[in-house]
Amino acid sequence: MAGNPLSRRIRLARELGRLRAERGYTLAGLAERAGVSKSLVGRLEQPAENLTRKTNLTLARKTVRALDVERGSDLWDVLDACAEDGAEGGWWDRPEYAFMGGPDPMRNRQRAFAMAEYRTELILDYGVALLPGPVQTEAYARYRAQVGTDGQDVDVDAVVAGRLRRQAEIFGVVSEEERYAVILEEQTVRRWPVPPPVMLDQLHHLLDLAKRRDVSVQVLPVDAQVANGIGAAPRSPYTIYSYADRDDPTIVIVDTVTTDLLITDAAEVDGYVQLHERLRGAALSDADSAALIGEVAAKLAASV
Repeated sequence: MAGNPLSRRIRLARELGRLRAERGYTLAGLAERAGVSKSLVGRLEQPAENLTRKTNLTLARKTVRALDVERGSDLWDVLDACAEDGAEGGWWDRPEYAFMGGPDPMRNRQRAFAMAEYRTELILDYGVALLPGPVQTEAYARYRAQVGTDGQDVDVDAVVAGRLRRQAEIFGVVSEEERYAVILEEQTVRRWPVPPPVMLDQLHHLLDLAKRRDVSVQVLPVDAQVANGIGAAPRSPYTIYSYADRDDPTIVIVDTVTTDLLITDAAEVDGYVQLHERLRGAALSDADSAALIGEVAAKLAASV
C-alpha cells in the first residue's frame, strides 16, 4: 500500500533511529559504515527540519544495509517502501503550482498542506475566523487572496488554482466512509470576511458539502461548553491528517499568521487529536449545524 510522502519520511526516520540505537552505532559510526557523511544520515533521521525535502532513495538504502537489515526481509520491505514513498513527488511539484502559496516558492504555504492531504484516510479540520481552504469556494478563496496579502506581490490566480486542485484531490471521489470532517467556530459562518454575495454562495456550498456521506460539517457555538475546560478552544486553525496504514504517523499542521507549523511529535499530535474529539463533542450535530448555516444564509439572502 503506497503511503503519504510526509508521513513515510517521519516513519523512516523513527525506524532508522530506533535501529541505530538497538545496534549501538553512533551517528558518525553508522555514516562511516554506509560510506556517506554524518550530516546526510542525520538528515534521514531528523527530517522534521525540512519534511518537504524528498528522501534520497540511494542514501536510504545504503543506510539500511549498513544497519544489517537483510534484503528481502519484512523489515527491509517496510523501510524500502517508506523510502520510496518519501522520495515521491506529486502535482504540487509542477511549475504551474510553484507560486500557489505566495511569492517565494521555497516558502510555499500551500505546499505542505497539499503534501499532507495526499493519500489521506481522514482529514480533521478546525476553522476559527476564516473557513479552511478545502471548503472555500473559488470566489471566497480569490477574495481572501486579494485582500490578505499584506502588501506582498502574490499571484492570486496561482493561489486559487492551488486551492482548487487540493479540493479536487480531497473531494474528487465520494467515499462510503467519512473522509473529511470540519469543525467551524460560529463566527466563521456569521461573519462576512468577503462581500455578501460571495458569502451567500459560500454558505450554500457548505450546505452542499454537508449533504455528502463522506463529509461532516459541524458548527461550534460561541457558548459551547467543551469537556475538560468550559470554553476551551485552540488559538489557531489546525488540520489533522491520518492515513490508512496505522503505522504511518498522523500529522498536524497549525495555520498561524506568518507560517505553518508542521507537528510530528507523537505526544503533541495526540494532544490535538484528543482536543478535536472534545470540540467535536461540544459542537452542534451535523443536522443542527446545517440548520444554523441555512438560517444564516436565509438572513443574508434577505439583505443582499
